[in-house]
Amino acid sequence: MIKALPRVLSHEVGIDAKALLALFNELDSPELGLHSLMVVRHNKVVAEGWWNPYQPEKPHVLFSMSKTFTGLAVGFAVQDGFLKMDDKVVSFFADMLPAKTCEYMEKMTIRNLLTMSTGFAVDPHDFNWPREDDVQGTGPHCFHNFEVKNEINWVRNFFEHYVAYEPGTEFVYCTHASYMLAVIVQRAVGKTAFLYLQEKLFAPLGIENASWETCPQGYNVGGWGIMLKTEDMAKVGIFLLNQGKWEDKQLLDSKWVKEATSCQIEIHSPLESDIEGYGYQIWIYNKEDAYAARGACGQFCVVLPQRDAVITLFSGTNSKEREQICDAIWDILVPAMKDTAEEDKVAQKKLEQKLTSLRIPTPSGKPSSKSDIAQEYSGIHYELAKNHLGLTSIQFNFGEEDQLTLGVNGMKFTTGIGYNQWVGGKTCIKTKDTDTDVSIIFESISCAGAWDGEVYHLQLCFDETSYINTLEIHFDEKGIMIDHSRNCSFMQSTTTRLMGRYNNTYLTAYTMRQDGHDEMF
Repeated sequence: MIKALPRVLSHEVGIDAKALLALFNELDSPELGLHSLMVVRHNKVVAEGWWNPYQPEKPHVLFSMSKTFTGLAVGFAVQDGFLKMDDKVVSFFADMLPAKTCEYMEKMTIRNLLTMSTGFAVDPHDFNWPREDDVQGTGPHCFHNFEVKNEINWVRNFFEHYVAYEPGTEFVYCTHASYMLAVIVQRAVGKTAFLYLQEKLFAPLGIENASWETCPQGYNVGGWGIMLKTEDMAKVGIFLLNQGKWEDKQLLDSKWVKEATSCQIEIHSPLESDIEGYGYQIWIYNKEDAYAARGACGQFCVVLPQRDAVITLFSGTNSKEREQICDAIWDILVPAMKDTAEEDKVAQKKLEQKLTSLRIPTPSGKPSSKSDIAQEYSGIHYELAKNHLGLTSIQFNFGEEDQLTLGVNGMKFTTGIGYNQWVGGKTCIKTKDTDTDVSIIFESISCAGAWDGEVYHLQLCFDETSYINTLEIHFDEKGIMIDHSRNCSFMQSTTTRLMGRYNNTYLTAYTMRQDGHDEMF
């Protein structure tokens, strides 16, 4: 049985409810893209909110927050005697090394991988996208704008890159280092890093239904790809805050956790002015003795030892907005964490009302039942021109309850579309078949739509990810034109125009790049 964290009112742990209300008011902005936020103090949850359609029971993609779990797997392997921090990386790969490796490569240790001080001038992270099953451009995560490569052995790719600096001297963010740690754990322990963590960490903390992507060779990808719920991540933050202890049991050596959450190498050009350095796959702040697991698109688990607090949030946003989120936490919440606080029933009630009202905005406009043209285009099947999103067809059924049928590389799914509300459903894609960095369609989906004159606005919220896709759909007697955009992306372009055919009229598809130049596909 999953054991939930205890819940208390904020004043019971020294936080003014007015400050929490101010924080949620500040963060409740569509531009900031919050999906969930949980505040924990003294191992108890004092405030938690999910922006509908995101829900407490749904896992969320963590992106590079996964690196912290890779580091913890190494910590357990060191504790269990499978690894030593100064073991040479090459010592685990006698069967996979090229004929000759450079001098610095031979000096690189597990410690260097953990601290991202490998000696590489740039991250050699050059993994093969699309995956092996997409080389013909037909798989569920195919991208036609990616150069199709022969399958790259990710381990060999690591060793074939030149190490420019003495390992341990320079911080260079290196996703490939995290991958190599996951491989080393599997080779040393005899099971994947994920299975090892299930035994050592997830089971004791009551974390269930987690998942972690694997590479073509069957290793966990290490640097990204874990899916957890918000409360699961908060539990891991508490585990770190208590230096490897959970309830009355010391799971991981406190000395190792202390090292992992302390600055092991300074960062000379940090992502943010608040970042001081890096520990063992953990970011170190320059105030409050704080540290964090962080992931792209705004995934944070911030641990504040001086305040005995953990703040966990998931979102879908870009770098500028992520800074605003962090500023709100430092400026509003952290100063409000005191030894005692007075009960404020009025503020507490307003906070509770705020937390139940949170939602991702839906498109504004008229429902299909009040549109002058919706029925004219209802039930028409459109074949889409070849496009890098892999979308092959689309059909709408407009009425009191709208429906979408979408073709994805030859497969199809149908889901409801809400008006002024989100309607949940499932797609034809399974989570295990997705690459969270680059896939467009995911398993869990919530949809909402509305008419603005002759344009139908549709939003597809893949509510176990950071991604929300917006479609502006124009109909006419010849076909369909769809302007597609995504709230955040690892790709160069997030805006695409799709064209469809009807009455034997073919149209092309192209991408509108963010710099304003069109690129044909």
